[in-house]
Amino acid sequence: MNDIERFENLQTTLKLDPKNFQARRELIMLCLDLGLESAALSHIKYLLKVFPNDADLYFNTGICWEKLKNFDNALLAYQKAVDLKPNEPDFLYNLALVYEIKGEIDKAMDNFKKVIFYKNEDANAFFSIGILYAKKNDHIRAIKCFKKAIEYNYSDYYAHFWLASEYKKNKEFDFALVEYSKVIELSPDYSWAYYNIAQIYWELGRVEESVKMLKKTIEKNPKDAEAYKLLTQIFIKQTKKDDALELLTRAAKKLENGDIYYLMSKIFELNEDYSSQRDCLELALEYKNSLTFNIDSVKHEFKAVNTKLNVK
Repeated sequence: MNDIERFENLQTTLKLDPKNFQARRELIMLCLDLGLESAALSHIKYLLKVFPNDADLYFNTGICWEKLKNFDNALLAYQKAVDLKPNEPDFLYNLALVYEIKGEIDKAMDNFKKVIFYKNEDANAFFSIGILYAKKNDHIRAIKCFKKAIEYNYSDYYAHFWLASEYKKNKEFDFALVEYSKVIELSPDYSWAYYNIAQIYWELGRVEESVKMLKKTIEKNPKDAEAYKLLTQIFIKQTKKDDALELLTRAAKKLENGDIYYLMSKIFELNEDYSSQRDCLELALEYKNSLTFNIDSVKHEFKAVNTKLNVK
């Protein structure tokens, strides 16, 4: 029996016997699986009239409101669940997540730590605390937490990635490269790991290795604008204008990005193709929301090339 058939059967059961509480609980969970949060809430409301102190019902209420992006109501529901059952790690974890979403970092941290108090090998809680420490730029504690997360769940490539990123921030490149390599072992298509390896190689002057990793990044994610930009920068430094232009032309077909068009304009300027330079500058300004170069400078260049071409 598939989910839709189960849903219809449970609906029929409740029409015949509205007080079949077990069927209603099953229907609530099925509604959550099917993305029917509003329907789940109506059934939870019914049950709460009968079971006003049921912590699980408040927890499921929190899940509904969280999925509906109503984080204030989600917070109230999760807090009620925790009040009724204060030593339940899942309740504390979801409460902490909502605090984090609302930007209340200290309260999120406190509740994640309570999760570990009751379940001291919870890899997800250690990982979440690590992220909060990373946001606070507390590298030592962040690294310690990510290591704990990996100790309890080695296959979590996100934990390896965040650990690598902390090492990278601290210029501990050897350790960072080891962890990024583990990310790739666990998730070969995770393009951002290749890109970060490329950045490290570039900073270390290992140019050809950087180029190899950037090409791998683009292979895995053909819309990675940052990879195109760094590879273009390398090609320009290597005076490989044709390679740079070919790369940017390929990038422009994949994504509409102001920086890509601006970099193309610089290649055309070097080639003294001012008409194409002008066209690319115009496109860079058209997609200014993705333009990280100084917009006033770009406008000045656009005006200058128009003057050169006698365009009003």
